[in-house]
Amino acid sequence: MESATDMPVSGEAFTMPGPLERADAKELELQIRTVMVNEVASSLIQAMPDYVMLLNRYRQIVAVNQNILHMAGAAGPEELLGKCPGEVFNCVHAADTAGGCGASRHCSVCGGMLATLESRKTGAQSVRDSHFTTGGADQAAIDLLTMATPITIGGTEYTLLVLRDVSSEKRRDVLERVFFHDVVNTAGGIYGLASMLAEQEDVPEHVQTEYKQWLVTLSENLLDEIRNQRKLLAAEQGEFVPELVCVSIRSVLREILTLYGHHEKTPGRVLKLLEGGDWEVVSDASVLRRIIGNMTINALEATPPGGTVTLSALSDGREVTVEVHNSGVIAPYIQLQLFNRSFSTKAAAGRGIGTYSMKLFGERYLKGRVSFRSSREEGTVFTFSLPLTRQ
Repeated sequence: MESATDMPVSGEAFTMPGPLERADAKELELQIRTVMVNEVASSLIQAMPDYVMLLNRYRQIVAVNQNILHMAGAAGPEELLGKCPGEVFNCVHAADTAGGCGASRHCSVCGGMLATLESRKTGAQSVRDSHFTTGGADQAAIDLLTMATPITIGGTEYTLLVLRDVSSEKRRDVLERVFFHDVVNTAGGIYGLASMLAEQEDVPEHVQTEYKQWLVTLSENLLDEIRNQRKLLAAEQGEFVPELVCVSIRSVLREILTLYGHHEKTPGRVLKLLEGGDWEVVSDASVLRRIIGNMTINALEATPPGGTVTLSALSDGREVTVEVHNSGVIAPYIQLQLFNRSFSTKAAAGRGIGTYSMKLFGERYLKGRVSFRSSREEGTVFTFSLPLTRQ
């Protein structure tokens, strides 16, 4: 059986080898005792102000500092020894497979895992960002700066893993980018409509009237976006309360079509709303519009000029599902990180941020399901499902 030490490191992800090997009880106990009686090593671990753990070659914990104990709510180190880092931090993917932390396909893009493997391979310190979501009823996004350093104690090689919680600064940065990203999206829709009115002299009067009304509507939406900054801050702190009303899915999709159909950031793309029925849901209208809008602008940005993005809705009688389709394919390693708060496929501000806010609001507060599927045969489809009010 292949151990974690033997896993290859390639670019941003490695290929999972299958079930991970762990030390037997006797070997683990010997390692724990050896480290415990080493005063220099023990003092060094306890003196560090961050979260610190010492890992054996199987990534099992053989020593931790007091900060780890406080974070995990453990009475003593014996509750954590032998576990892997994701199991201590209650990573949502640590329970994906029977192998625990390190065996899930999502572990292939984990910064903590990659830093540990890279440091062992190179014999030098490796520093990476790590982002994960905790499990349980109150899920939370955690951002860590992870530093893995090889160290030898009693003739045995270990990894000193130091984790610095940078969640607060990441949270502030992300919320600011979400705000400006969505404001620019709405303003872009207004600019597109205004440009058509200004540049096309032969626009029929009834069309002009319709466009002007949409400009008023979109301006109201822009004000909503500004107000929604407070909602985002409240949502991150678990204090957001949605304003629930009956909402027509078809009406929301028509708004999205008008808002993004002539968006300045995605010229030359075609946005289509497929024919279909209408259903009502009890939801927060502005948040619902934000989620579907983010799905749409992300799809348009991923579509080359001349390509088409389609909006549609369908129902199974119990819930309604909105789908946003484009012909592109998301790379596998990106798929594994798409809903992480701090993950972005590009350096430009705002890119990739919408997916995190979709998941946060759509599932935690609107009690729906946000997901996607992506393949060469079908392209990419983002979906948002909500319980029906009535058919």
